[in-house]
Amino acid sequence: MIIRKPKYIDSESELRLLSTLKHQLLAHGLHAGNTVIVTVSPDYSSVVGQYLRHALSFEREICDGFNIEVPYPDEKWGQEYIDSIRNELNIHEHLFRNNNKGLLLVEAGVIRGGNYTFVSDYLKERYNNKVITLALYENEGSVFKSDYVGEYYNNDTEDLTFWWEEDNKHWD
Repeated sequence: MIIRKPKYIDSESELRLLSTLKHQLLAHGLHAGNTVIVTVSPDYSSVVGQYLRHALSFEREICDGFNIEVPYPDEKWGQEYIDSIRNELNIHEHLFRNNNKGLLLVEAGVIRGGNYTFVSDYLKERYNNKVITLALYENEGSVFKSDYVGEYYNNDTEDLTFWWEEDNKHWD
């Protein structure tokens, strides 16, 4: 058994990557006038969503956004998660349904990519809006490949750990 070394992400590194991604998104014309941010897994990704919602402000308007919950690694995609996504979309689809706004899915860390694949496919099937994906950190071996990535890492040898993160049973 290979013991993975911690890939510890301190607050300065997190902020540096967020700033880099902000500049990339703005350079590609994404802003509050044409984008709605969907924070996937807000228990880990809310910092990313909050930062980018403010960073992509346009004409003094903050970027609209909402959250989508996904299962932990020790859970499966049950009906409760699908119902939760459907409910969030029903509440927030007025933000993007009949206008030219696309969806920007954001995640702090894409490890295996299964949840991101499910959510991205689910949204693409239901809406003609453009769906763009962003990961602050993405495992090189992830089955999902994000459109924007702050930094790649190797999950086989590194254990992604953020400065604000506490150990929890879902990752055992």
